[in-house]
Amino acid sequence: MRTFVHILKYKLISFIKNTFSPRFVTAVRGLGSLLVFSGFSMVAYALSYEITKYILEHTRIGLFLFHRFVSMMLFVFFMAVNMGNIIVSYATLYKSTEVNFLFTKPVTFMQIFVLKFFDNFLYSSTTLFLVAFMVLLGYGTYFGYPWFTFLAVLLFVLVPFMFLSACLAVLVLMSLMKIASKIGFRKVMMLVATAYAALVFIFFKLSNPIDLVRKVNVHYPNVDFLSREDPGFIKFLPNNWVADFLYYLAKGDLVHGIPYAVSLLLVTAAVFALVLFIAHRFYYRSWLATFEFSAIGNSVEAGRRMKRFDFRKNSILPSQIESLLKKEYFQFFREPSQWIHLILMIVLVAIFVLSIQNLNLSLRVTSVHTMTYLVLYAFGGFLSCSLALRFVFPSISLEGMAFWAQLSAPLNLRRVYVTKLLIGVAVVLAIGLLVGLATNEPFVRMTERRPLLRYFGVYSSILVSVTLVAVNLGFGGYFSNFQEKNPIRVASSQGATLTFLVSLIYLVAIVSVISAPLMKYFESLFVFLPFDFRVIIVPGTVFGVISMSLTAFGLVVGLRSLQRDF
Repeated sequence: MRTFVHILKYKLISFIKNTFSPRFVTAVRGLGSLLVFSGFSMVAYALSYEITKYILEHTRIGLFLFHRFVSMMLFVFFMAVNMGNIIVSYATLYKSTEVNFLFTKPVTFMQIFVLKFFDNFLYSSTTLFLVAFMVLLGYGTYFGYPWFTFLAVLLFVLVPFMFLSACLAVLVLMSLMKIASKIGFRKVMMLVATAYAALVFIFFKLSNPIDLVRKVNVHYPNVDFLSREDPGFIKFLPNNWVADFLYYLAKGDLVHGIPYAVSLLLVTAAVFALVLFIAHRFYYRSWLATFEFSAIGNSVEAGRRMKRFDFRKNSILPSQIESLLKKEYFQFFREPSQWIHLILMIVLVAIFVLSIQNLNLSLRVTSVHTMTYLVLYAFGGFLSCSLALRFVFPSISLEGMAFWAQLSAPLNLRRVYVTKLLIGVAVVLAIGLLVGLATNEPFVRMTERRPLLRYFGVYSSILVSVTLVAVNLGFGGYFSNFQEKNPIRVASSQGATLTFLVSLIYLVAIVSVISAPLMKYFESLFVFLPFDFRVIIVPGTVFGVISMSLTAFGLVVGLRSLQRDF
């Protein structure tokens, strides 16, 4: 125990010194993080309060149906925490240099596991926890809960709910490591992705919101018994326990609500005990298994096999460009968290695109269509922003300590930078164009005579994608950390938070610029007036100038960062 406390003490000292280091870069990163988290907190609180008020006072769906929708959102939140912990915990528990260092010291492997488990939970769930707490605060403010109620729900409901998700993630990961030693890591990850997609599909199939609305309308106001008729495994899911507890708390019926909170606490404690038991039996062996995977990948037989982008193959490209492209390819796919996370992002984009295609725009009201379009546009921009932050921002840091080889070689560093820029633009632009065209298509279908929005979707996707990639690559170079091998940690650093703030300000600026011409465009459609195309010239020009200026700034910052002493 003394060893464990000793390690925690110096990890805390290291965190404080790195966070509050008296340097300009550290101050900028800290201020950016504070602004981003404060902004997210206020927005989450305001949205939670206003949505709760609107649904309960204007739609009058009742507390039971409202909390059933809360249960669905909690399920999505639980899955997000779970999948995030799976991705991050692989790097934290198995690939971290700190783990490798501690295994060479007189520290038991269970102490290492517990230390890194909590490290992983705090690191991967802090932002989600902050957002969830502010949503809870907005929700509870509407019902007028006192401060000690918030504290109790926080400690005995929200934290155990997230902690249970993290425990299940580690259990899944250790099971994967066991199975992967027999059938291969990539096959296992494909099976997991399929299983999670099936779980989400089955959940929303069984908890059909339309079916639920129909049942509530039939039995209203005597609807409490419907919670006992939840189909199949749904009644045993933790999101259902939390939603039922909040429902009875809102009714002032703690006698029926407390058993759900107690069930959550008991199951969380039992699952954590199971995690410790499995870790005691298997963590050390699973850690050794990662070296077996690496050894198989680096064996003589594997080295002799020709890969798709093998360095032994020639192409029509110049030798330096060819080498840089192949290096980027192997640098990306050598880290499982990279391609796994990319697959998850693509799945999210696919779900978003498919849902947009079924959008019903039969209500022809100018303000409604304008607001709907701007919300979808902002969400598409947010997806592109997330892609750039997650995969472009860490690209320079991932060069690692071996970056000195490129700096000392007869190689123009502009080629290195431009290669990363073009690859980032290709990936983000491909997905951005898909989202941009899909977002505009339902509105274009209203009148094929005016496909102006389709052209705007292409124009906007190109400018936004290039700008976000340039900003993230430039700031990623300025805030580079060549000692950090985990790309998720790089993309979650204070420098990344500041970059995210700049990207959000850019998105807010362009949404503000295009809102007025959009209003006039939809107004001309619904009142059958000719649309004056001169209206879009000034906003389009301002949009382009803002984007190109920010792109140029990002390029300059990034190129100058490569000139620093390594």
